[in-house]
Amino acid sequence: MFIGMADALFRPITTICLQGRTVKYIPWTAFKFTLADWERVNDTRTIITDANSIQQYFSSEQQPTLWCSIPAIEELQTTWEAKLTTSKYILYKDAIQKGLDKLGKYYQKFDDKPVYVLVLILHPYYKLTYIKMQWGGPEEQENEYAAGNPNTVDWHDEALKAVENIMEEYSKHSSPPAAITPIPSYMDSGAPTVESNYDHHRRTLVDQASREHNAGWHAELQCYLKDIPDDVSRDTDIIEWWSVSRLDAYCNFH
Repeated sequence: MFIGMADALFRPITTICLQGRTVKYIPWTAFKFTLADWERVNDTRTIITDANSIQQYFSSEQQPTLWCSIPAIEELQTTWEAKLTTSKYILYKDAIQKGLDKLGKYYQKFDDKPVYVLVLILHPYYKLTYIKMQWGGPEEQENEYAAGNPNTVDWHDEALKAVENIMEEYSKHSSPPAAITPIPSYMDSGAPTVESNYDHHRRTLVDQASREHNAGWHAELQCYLKDIPDDVSRDTDIIEWWSVSRLDAYCNFH
């Protein structure tokens, strides 16, 4: 409304003179947005909103968010790559590509910081399955070799090695849990009681379970990775999930 009345009220916003002569007037209405202009503003807002939405993943005062790093950047990459090939956003192709280049710069730095892989694997919703699906495993490595890429990597194996190295180093500085020797019930009262076949069998099972529970970090890690809990989602509070009961089950993760 202001722009529509400004020419009459304030005269042109700019007057261009050449050799003492007025050669061009630039009216205020030259800066009035058309419908197409507003559509471009809305397109730009949508592209920027993609990044802002991802940023909100890290806005939490109650839960740790470091595990969000890899999934968040990959989600933003996927979103912008889709826009890059969409005709609606052809006008912004160069800008989107520069944004992807910037993301790629920081994404590559994850290779130097195994903590990002570790926290992702410690999230029960993702674990190593996410790494294998998103980055590839032995099958993808073989396909890359066949396609002529000699430098291909089995990222699933690389991530597993990173976790194993960290847990092995951690185990050197932690004390193993003390084994608990169960006392057979027939000894509780002090009265002489003959141990039945079932008593002996059950004691054997308890001893076996105790040995498996204290088998070390490697066996515990494999057990954790194979377990697919049905009580988790992307939004699971991992602090709450890794409660005392979970830490008892995976004592080497302390």
